[in-house]
Amino acid sequence: KMLKPFFDHTLQSFDLVLLGLGDDGHTLSLFPGSALLENTTGWVSEAYHPVQKMYRITLLPALVNRAGHIAFMVDGEKKASVLSKVIEGKYAPAKYPAQLIKPANGELHFFLDEAAASKLKKS
Repeated sequence: KMLKPFFDHTLQSFDLVLLGLGDDGHTLSLFPGSALLENTTGWVSEAYHPVQKMYRITLLPALVNRAGHIAFMVDGEKKASVLSKVIEGKYAPAKYPAQLIKPANGELHFFLDEAAASKLKKS
């Protein structure tokens, strides 16, 4: 209800969305295999994380992908393999939900440390 007055009649949502990347390829509390991955029109939802046994509130790709700028901040060697699959691998959002983040008209940026970037192809 709070977001609708701001974004319901605009092409762009937020100016900037900062995201992280889990070592399983999740972002926005969208975990591999989650039923939320099929929600292509919703803006916000609850998400249950069974390992932590807790509910979360998350934005969904339909709203985030309308942002002017989206930035992933990823650090550490632990994330290097999944980062290379998210960026350079085959499109498989059921396995790597971060691949659902594809701005409609905005820009997508990745801010990485050397360890996180270590498995990306050098080009």
